[in-house]
Amino acid sequence: MFDSSIQRSGVAAKIVRVFWSPISSMSGMALFIIAGSRFSYAINAAAALLWVFILSAFINTAQHGIASNARNKMFNVLLSSFSGSLYFFLLYLLNPLFAMETILVCALVPVFFIGSKFCSSLEKSPADEVFQEAMYEPLSLAGLTMGFSLIREPLGFGTLSIPGGKRGIIELFNTQEGYFYPVQLISSSTGALFLLAYIIVILRYIDKERKSAI
Repeated sequence: MFDSSIQRSGVAAKIVRVFWSPISSMSGMALFIIAGSRFSYAINAAAALLWVFILSAFINTAQHGIASNARNKMFNVLLSSFSGSLYFFLLYLLNPLFAMETILVCALVPVFFIGSKFCSSLEKSPADEVFQEAMYEPLSLAGLTMGFSLIREPLGFGTLSIPGGKRGIIELFNTQEGYFYPVQLISSSTGALFLLAYIIVILRYIDKERKSAI
């Protein structure tokens, strides 16, 4: 989605690189847009990402001594599917309504894992480097999604929610009863793409100004 020319040195370039890496795949972009609509969804996506990546890394490290033919693409598909299913099962036990509401978010996490650089480099990485490589992509996507949801939910719904309660989510505040009228477009996928485009433009402008000042 974003070309490699934005990967330069400097703070702005590093921030742009964070955008470029985790959401450069279709699954990462879909997870970013869907889970970024509400802060509660973003929290769930962040927890699912960390769970799937860390558990998958741990299992891969634990079975490092098994024959190498077991460490192939199909094994990683089964591993990530198992990790994602286990996470969804535990979430369903804790909060059934919220789990059913975010089933697509949970389903996209194993897909993102399969398409990640970490998954493709499992066979090449030593056991002591697996966890370090496993953390960058999920942390980047989780941080971006949570930050994005803090903009989209208050502006799009006029609320800010966290998981919990009888309805699945708890609204920390609701501005619709006051003088603030939320912009429904921002809560949609179209609004998310508009906001993302503005953020990328701003970051590229900052990086361009930094480069011209050198």
